[in-house]
Amino acid sequence: MRLLQGTPEEIASFLKLMGEEGAEPFDDAVAGAAADAVAEPTTWPGIEALVRGRARSEEIAERVLAYLKGVLEIGGVEIEAGTSERTRDGLSDYVMVRDAGLRRFGAVAYVKAINAGLTLRLVPQDVADVDDPRIELRDVKAGHKYVVNCPLRDEETLDLALQLTRRALAKVR
Repeated sequence: MRLLQGTPEEIASFLKLMGEEGAEPFDDAVAGAAADAVAEPTTWPGIEALVRGRARSEEIAERVLAYLKGVLEIGGVEIEAGTSERTRDGLSDYVMVRDAGLRRFGAVAYVKAINAGLTLRLVPQDVADVDDPRIELRDVKAGHKYVVNCPLRDEETLDLALQLTRRALAKVR
């Protein structure tokens, strides 16, 4: 299976140029269907369905959704489902949190729906002033931008996770 990304117009044009069988000239009916298929996973109902469908338990799903709702309350963010060529639906087990402004950087946070894992675009220096055992540093190559983990193991961790997300957003803004 091949996953194509782009606007419905771009996908239709690409398929037509590549001589893909069944590629028709672009029309409004195709536009509506393609737009619905592409847009659904990034709408809140699509994100909620993804999280509930991938989470190992209802408790994990609720914590991940509470975190994502808290992120939306921060404002100026976009939440987007990750993609994967390995799954039937083309979506991965993680959700990305991005700054809604001009995209100069990748996501500021990745939260895994399956286990409530949270990885942030922070390095050790960004959390040097926070002495909290719930912050875990990843063992990655020097220069890696996503070094801080803060798994959403319980309700009390949500506030810390949102505080760290604000820090990551401040770095890219």
